[in-house]
Amino acid sequence: MRAFSTVLLAAAALVATALPAAATPPVEAAVAVAVQAKLEARGVAVTVPMRVMCQNGASGSLWVQVTQNVRGELATGDKYIASVPCTGEFHKVDVTVVSRTKAFRQGVAFASASLNVYLPPNNSSVVEEQREMTLVR
Repeated sequence: MRAFSTVLLAAAALVATALPAAATPPVEAAVAVAVQAKLEARGVAVTVPMRVMCQNGASGSLWVQVTQNVRGELATGDKYIASVPCTGEFHKVDVTVVSRTKAFRQGVAFASASLNVYLPPNNSSVVEEQREMTLVR
C-alpha cells in the first residue's frame, strides 16, 4: 500500500509540473505623449498634454520627464501624478513639468512617460512612451 501511495504521489507531481502555469492576463493600459507642449512662466515649466487609458477597476499613476538641450546644457524636470482615472476609456491629462535646472526654450525636447497600473488582487503592468516633442509659447 505504501509503494502504491508513493507511485501515486510521484505521478501527481509529474502531471502538475507538465501542465502550463495559469497565465495572468495583462492589464489593459496605454499612454500617449502629445507632439507639442506649451512653455509656461518664461520657460520655468512646460505643460505636456497626455492621453492615458487603464482598465476599469484598476488604479494608475503617471511619471513624466522632459529634457532639452539649451545651448549645450540640459534643462530637465519631471512630475509624478499619484492617481489617474481608470475607466477603460482614454482621458486627457495635462502634466505641468517644472525645470530643475535651467529654463526650457522654444524648440525640440525629449519626453518620457511611464504609466504604472495595478489591478487587484495581484495584476500590474507598466506602459511607456518616449518621443521628441516641440515646445511652443
